[in-house]
Amino acid sequence: MDYPRNHLMTALSYFFRLQVKRMRRTISDWGLNPWLIYIGAPLLFAGGSIALFSRTTYANWIYVGIAAIALVQLSGSVRLGFLQQVFDQQTYWRIRMLENTLMVMPFMVFLLYRGEAWFILGLLVLAVITLPLRLGSKGSTPLPTPFSNRPFEFAVGFRNSVGLLFIAYVLMIVGISVGNGHLSIATLLLVVLVCSNYYAWSEPLLYVWIYQLTPQAFLWLKVRIAFGHLTVVLLPLVLAVACFFPGDWLIVLAIVAMGYGYLALVVLAKYAAFPRGVSFLQGIIMAVSLMFPPLLLVSVPYFFRQAKNNISLIL
Repeated sequence: MDYPRNHLMTALSYFFRLQVKRMRRTISDWGLNPWLIYIGAPLLFAGGSIALFSRTTYANWIYVGIAAIALVQLSGSVRLGFLQQVFDQQTYWRIRMLENTLMVMPFMVFLLYRGEAWFILGLLVLAVITLPLRLGSKGSTPLPTPFSNRPFEFAVGFRNSVGLLFIAYVLMIVGISVGNGHLSIATLLLVVLVCSNYYAWSEPLLYVWIYQLTPQAFLWLKVRIAFGHLTVVLLPLVLAVACFFPGDWLIVLAIVAMGYGYLALVVLAKYAAFPRGVSFLQGIIMAVSLMFPPLLLVSVPYFFRQAKNNISLIL
């Protein structure tokens, strides 16, 4: 059914006003003044971007990978199904286009400042090709994974991000074929970020309560399983880089160590806030730890104590 242009604009305005209200409500739940986020978030993004580009030659690729992960967050099957039920097709696709554009806009602005025209074009292409992307749709036959169903994070996350992991493996092959070790090594960071995102959502309380373990044993179990599952995804890439770029083995070792440390941080942060989501302050600590990996030596023990105290109320 075709709607007049003014009706379309009204629907779009209503949708994005609603998202702003939801965001303000979430910020209020954190106990923060919204203006602190409005001013602080862009400054934090700019500062993190500057730190990233000043510390690694792989920053362009990491940047695109982070943007891709952000776009994936908008492609959940349940969410998109709801939008299609509420809005007509024309409004739905306009919403998708505007959402993706707004999501990559901060990345594009900073890349424009850096003069990275090709990567800006790549972000635009990425925003367009992810428009029809729909992750987590329920079918009669689930996609097989190399992970067990319990714990569920990697099994569910793998199915939702198989496209991004495929892109990472393709980029690895491209890097090897053109002799670009920087590109190949950047795929390791991309995979770590994708897999860390599997712990962005909290399971129902019952899924933790059923464990007959001490809080410390439960957390170590979760971290060990996360490490094992990350190894399944990461090991082929690490072996490929080691074989084709043996001179970069120290860089690879450092990135892998940082990746496992950051994954442990993400797991512990999840249960430090469980059953709620990670707070704004916790998110800042995680972001800074990613930009400055030595801080993992402090943030991981800190979140472990927080998670242990929190989970002790359940187990």
